Amino acid sequence: MTSTKDHGNGTLYTTSSLKTCDYDVICIGSGWASRPIASRAVAAGLEALIIDNDLIGGDCPFWACVPSKALLRPSEALEAAKAVGGARERVTDPNVDAKAVFNRRDAFTRGWNDEKLLVPTTLETGTDLLRGTAKLIGVKKIAVTSKDGHSIEITARCAVAICTGSTPRIPDVPGLKAAHPWTPKEATSASSIPKHLIILGTGAVGCEMATVYSSFGAKVTVISSTSEVLSKLDNEAGRLVRTALEARGVEFLLGSTLVEVQRMRDSSITVKTSSGTQLSASEILVATGRKPRTDGCGLELFDIPIDGTPVEVDESLRVKSVRDKWLYAVGDVNGRSPLTHMCKYQARIAATAIIRQARGDLTTEQAPWNSVSATADHLAIPQVIFTQPAVASVGLSRMQAKEQNVPVRIIQTGAVTVGALLHGDTFGEGWAQWVVDAESEKLLGMTVVGQDATELIHAATVAIVGGVRLDRLVHTVPCFPTMSEVYLNLIEAAGL
Repeated sequence: MTSTKDHGNGTLYTTSSLKTCDYDVICIGSGWASRPIASRAVAAGLEALIIDNDLIGGDCPFWACVPSKALLRPSEALEAAKAVGGARERVTDPNVDAKAVFNRRDAFTRGWNDEKLLVPTTLETGTDLLRGTAKLIGVKKIAVTSKDGHSIEITARCAVAICTGSTPRIPDVPGLKAAHPWTPKEATSASSIPKHLIILGTGAVGCEMATVYSSFGAKVTVISSTSEVLSKLDNEAGRLVRTALEARGVEFLLGSTLVEVQRMRDSSITVKTSSGTQLSASEILVATGRKPRTDGCGLELFDIPIDGTPVEVDESLRVKSVRDKWLYAVGDVNGRSPLTHMCKYQARIAATAIIRQARGDLTTEQAPWNSVSATADHLAIPQVIFTQPAVASVGLSRMQAKEQNVPVRIIQTGAVTVGALLHGDTFGEGWAQWVVDAESEKLLGMTVVGQDATELIHAATVAIVGGVRLDRLVHTVPCFPTMSEVYLNLIEAAGL
């Protein structure tokens, strides 16, 4: 882009058109960790600039959360229709229309054109945007280089926020990198269906993409070194998801690692596993996690590792090792809670701290649950996995409680309720669990597996943040007949 464009109050600049080289707040990266910081700073009367060399909006709206859920929802809706008598009889095709699914996904990503939505909505907040690659070159000083090589230097009067997100981890397997495997970016932006897809990894992305591509009719084989899928969650949640995926025809090779990968002349993939299995497939997706994107932005100038190690921050998201607390690291780059909604949360906390710092108000000290402390990062991280059945969790898991030597009481129950059965005649096996502090009886964590579990977890998040005890939860009455009566199941299982 070579010209300046005006949208509302903010302006989209290039390095050659930028009118000022001084801002109160500068964010490097344009995802959900940066945009709320900038918009809140502007609303408080500060000048804010976001710099990015890629699509404005980051990975989430183009290659991660949004397109993946757009790919998942049609299959979920079709299965829901097939589960209800009176609707199932009208379902004439058991599979989704892949072309229509891709078209719907493309509508949400705006054809990967940031100027159709993300640029104008960001500029409407009064935030300026600058296309280019940003690199710290001194205290509050940044060099920005455009794609044509033109460079400028800009200065932040108050704060710089590193919001560069994360990048996929590619395991060091012979031949894997040379095979140019799919990452989540390719899996969520593809417009054709591999006949046979191998997925490496059984975390959220691996299980969600197994759901997507099996719904298209592809053969899917999932390989993981873990003994169960979704290994960071309770084993029961993983078992239920794996069983459901196996019923859809997905094959799992658990307790196995890749020892060799080769891209053949016909573009197919051949892999060998540690168990001696050899497979050929059309494509391979690497979904083995992500690491903070720390290289290329000048952090090494301040002795901050750039090898993908999370940037250490305090509770206000300020980089611990940098004097005068002007440098912030917000979102995936700090590794505290790498989820989009937690990026938004951290951005709100960081923005409050930056605004108070800019005003000279240093009276608010960091303390649990106050306005400048990201306490939820430690105690109340909600997450949802959009498989079928879905998994939702928040707070402490049974496994984490054991690892942290936290004395807890575990309460478990089935997730089937009258509301669930009305929702779908074939409501499958469901499960719910509370993790309760053994001494205070406060709710510390919840996991629920079942259809539409995604919409059930926020009540538990509120209870954990509010420090609610079981004897008070008894008085939270779920409506009948709704899915939320799973909370009543848990109350009954607790003997209350």
